[in-house]
Amino acid sequence: MSWTLYTSPRSPFVRKVLIAAHELGLETRFTRQDVVTTPMTPAPELLPVNPLGMIPTLVVDGEVLFDSLTVLEFFDRNAEPPRLFPTGPARLECLSRHAMANNMTDKAVRILDERFRKQNDDTAVHIAGYVGALTRGLSWMEARLAPDRFDAGDIALAALLSYLDMRFPDIAWRGPAPEAADWYARVENRPSMTSTAFAKP
Repeated sequence: MSWTLYTSPRSPFVRKVLIAAHELGLETRFTRQDVVTTPMTPAPELLPVNPLGMIPTLVVDGEVLFDSLTVLEFFDRNAEPPRLFPTGPARLECLSRHAMANNMTDKAVRILDERFRKQNDDTAVHIAGYVGALTRGLSWMEARLAPDRFDAGDIALAALLSYLDMRFPDIAWRGPAPEAADWYARVENRPSMTSTAFAKP
């Protein structure tokens, strides 16, 4: 099968699937195609396969898979053994952690959008709201960390925390979340993390 993954070197959603690919030994299975895409100016080479112009997008023998969670599912089904998602009741818990980390990542991207656009009277209020959501989300995640696990939910959290470090060092998330900071200090040196580091802004 021919796989093409549309990516960007500073997307946290892309990094999540790249980390997963490395964890599963699939990092050489696909061809990467980096694009420059934003909601306002989607990459023209991406629009024929994803009309929303969003990444990551994976094309498998002409079939298009949208959204990072769908790509994770596909990777896991093509790995031996699959290990991103547990089976049974634990699967829902993993998916809930993934959803929390993924939605927190969306909040982080919105902070970047606010900082890039023309500042308005409500910009500071919006950013404060997003940072508050991140702080609450990290507290929720801390209660669900496990030292010997690195599944889809953990990978999504690791990608988020690395994105915060790269884009928003001023947020200083470690202070309110010391357990998450300790956890991240252990996982950030995994080969899958060091091999997929963000390109510097």
